Formats: sequence, structure tokens, C-alpha cells
Amino acid sequence: MSTPKITVSDFTNSPKVQNNLRTLRETFGPNGKPFVVSDVLDAEGHQYVNLVQKGGGVLGVALVGYTYVLEQMGIRFLRMAGTSAGAINTAMLTVIGKKQEEKSGRVLDAITNLNFFDLVDGHPAARWLIKKFITHKNYFQRVRNVAIGILGLFALLLVGSIVSLILVQKNEGLLNLSRSLLFALVVIMIIIGELVHYILKLFRKFKTAGYGINPGHFFYNWIEKQMRDNGVLNTTDLVNKAGQDIPGLHVRHDHPQGIAGLKGDITLITSELVTQNKIEFPAMAALFRSAGKDDLHPAGFVRASMSIPMFFESYFIKDIPCQLPGIRKQWKEVFDEDDPPSVARFVDGGILSNFPINIFYNPKVMVPRLPSFGIDLDDSAPEDKTKHADSWTIMGYFGRIFNTIRNYYDKDFQLKNKVYSKGIGSIPLAEYNWLNFFITDAEKLAMFERGAEAATNFLLQFNWEEYKNDRAFMQATIEGNKG
Repeated sequence: MSTPKITVSDFTNSPKVQNNLRTLRETFGPNGKPFVVSDVLDAEGHQYVNLVQKGGGVLGVALVGYTYVLEQMGIRFLRMAGTSAGAINTAMLTVIGKKQEEKSGRVLDAITNLNFFDLVDGHPAARWLIKKFITHKNYFQRVRNVAIGILGLFALLLVGSIVSLILVQKNEGLLNLSRSLLFALVVIMIIIGELVHYILKLFRKFKTAGYGINPGHFFYNWIEKQMRDNGVLNTTDLVNKAGQDIPGLHVRHDHPQGIAGLKGDITLITSELVTQNKIEFPAMAALFRSAGKDDLHPAGFVRASMSIPMFFESYFIKDIPCQLPGIRKQWKEVFDEDDPPSVARFVDGGILSNFPINIFYNPKVMVPRLPSFGIDLDDSAPEDKTKHADSWTIMGYFGRIFNTIRNYYDKDFQLKNKVYSKGIGSIPLAEYNWLNFFITDAEKLAMFERGAEAATNFLLQFNWEEYKNDRAFMQATIEGNKG
């Protein structure tokens, strides 16, 4: 008997999710304190915020739990940015429906109809090996033990063969033993040779495939279909969806700028390796195509952002008209690049900026009209968070190296603009592997619930007036230092 497929209602009607929503509704509303998180509202009373979502592989399911609770509390998203998994949810929230509508439920529908294992679309042997490595904690150790065993057996047979050849000169009765040892040695050498040959063959294939185990075609086709089903066929459609008008948009209190400049947009972060630059799509699409040529599908922007190095092949944009004056001018203005590439190669945006909250900083705004919210995915194990470096696990050690590289740029911005930290909620996900594309429906539900709980905890402590005053003070200080 097959296990029933998980449904959207399994997520949204989860007792844990409903308890969190009940807590929020009892705390705020008619019988509680006012729920105010922004001064920008629409005709229906929805409150608008900017939203950035962090990358984190399959942990992105938790992002949907977080945004679901925000939407249930009447929060909508004006400007959005994201990297990798954050880029996927950002793109989905952008293309689905209208700005003032709830969207997380429809994102859930797409997730429940997606078999995450299909995203691992490499060679069947590679799929099998990845699954073993990810789902069995001691699999690497087992493979290492087998390798050591084969090499140890080879060494023993080699020594045994040499010794038997020496002894057979004095005792012909050892001839059969010597032959058996030599035969076994030859067999082991053939096995090792075949393994080395196969590994070299795989490496050559790995190299020609853009140093990625999985081509990523399934994901591209999946996200392209999600966009197509929602009327997004090209970059212009994506930009228009992100910037669509919001009926009755207004500011709660008088503000010098009114609603001027309050326009939605979307930013998807990726890393370009040829010129070694951080690329922001769709804003920088003009670097790769001349004006009026709208043939870069935005599904490629998301695919580029989530191209986890080694796990997925790089994403390429080819046939860049790099000699055209307009293209050369764009590269010169944006990156001071005199020799634009004809081919661009992209990997995961998290390499350079995994939490691009700086996108929303506008130095021209003295007093903010809406906050910038951020959703952080924290998958660090407790033992790997400690400052006692000698107690870290091997994964914790390499995790520290990787996180230092990918988080420093964003962390530097937050350290210099600490008010933005007041808008960031963190989802604890230490027990989940961000590369485990073989997660069960139960694990998806648990991550969704974890995101919902994190959003609830964040909203219970967020203070819009405090945020607004701190942001205004920060900008006044910056302006004062300029003088």
C-alpha cells in the first residue's frame, strides 16, 4: 500500500502552524495590541515590507513556512531579493498572482507536486552515490574503509608474492602458493586499474560537463514551467510582474516622499566566474544582451543563482555580443571592464552574497516608510557554533571556511548598518542537510513548521517604531559625518 501524497492542507492545517497563528491573532488585533509593521499599506489594509531570503538548498522549504505566516498576518512584499533557494522562493512569490494576494499556498502546491530527487538529474551512478553519501552519515567512512582495505590487500599480496618468489627458490613446494599469490595480485591490480580508469573517465566527463554532477535541466524546465503558467515568458514579463501597480497604495502617516519611489522589483543573485563579479538579475541583463533583444529567459537567472558548485553544472550565457558599443558601455559603467566576455559562466550566488539585504539600502531615504525583512537559515550544528575550535567536527570545520567566504560581504554590511538586523528572523535547522534532495514529506512538513514558528517569534518581538527611529538615526549620523 503506497503512502498518501502530502497535500497543501497538510502544511497549512498543521497543528503547530495553526497554534502559531492563533498566538499571533490573540496577541494582536481587536482584543490585543495593534499589529503595525510598516507605514505602507494598500486599499485592503495589507502592510508592505521589503523581503530578502537566504540561500540554503532544500532548506528553502522553511522559507515558505516563514512567508506563509507573514502573509496570513496581512503582510505583503514590495521589493524582493534572494540567493539560491532564496532566489527560488523569491521568483515564485514574484510571478504568482498580484502583489496584494497571498502566494505561499500556491508555492506549497508547486512544492508538493515536485519530487526533489528529480532535481538530482545526473548519471544514475552519480545519483546513487550522492544518495548514499547524503542519507548515510557514515557512508564516507565506509567507502574510505573499503579503499583502505583494497590497498591493504594489495600491499599484503605484493609483499607475499615477493617473499614467496624468494622462498620458492629454496622450497619448490611453495610454487603453487606463489602462483596463487601472483594471480591474486594481478587480479587486484586489474581491479585497481579499472577503478582508476573509471575515476579518470568520470573526471573527464565531469570536466566537460562544467564541473558539475547534475546538469540542472530538470530544475530549469520546472521553474520555466512555473513562470510560463503564471504568464512570465521573458525578462520583461518578470520585471513587469515585480513592478505591477498596487491598488490604493498609500502611506499611513504624512511623509515628505509620500509614495514616490515605492515600486516593486526583484533581484536574484548569482556569481559570474569569467569576470569574477556578483551579478544581480534582471537588473544586469543588459550586460549580456543588447537593448531590445529580450531572449534571456528569467528561468535562467534562477538556475544561475542556485548552481551549487560541483553539485550542479555551471550555468552559461553564450553568444554575448561583447563587441557592440552598447554592451561594452554597460560593462565599463557597471564593472569598469574594458574587455567583456563572449561567454559568461555562473555558479551559486551564495559564493559572494548569500543574504543580499544591502539591496534595499537607499541613502536618499531619511525616515523609512517600510522595513526590510530578512529570513536567515541557520543550519549550524551546536557543536560547530562553539568558539572552542578544537571541538569542531570535520563538516563544521569546512562549514566555517565556506561560511566565512560567502557570508562576509553581507555580514560586513549588517555590522555597518546594524538596524537591519532588527528585521531579520532566523530559522534553526541544524538537524537538516541542505543538500539532502531525498528528504521525506515528513521532513518537508517539519521544516515548514520550523519556518512558521520562526516567523511567529520574529513578529512577536518586532517593533516598527523602534526600527524606524533607529534607521532614521543611522542615516542622520551618516549625513552628519559627511558634513
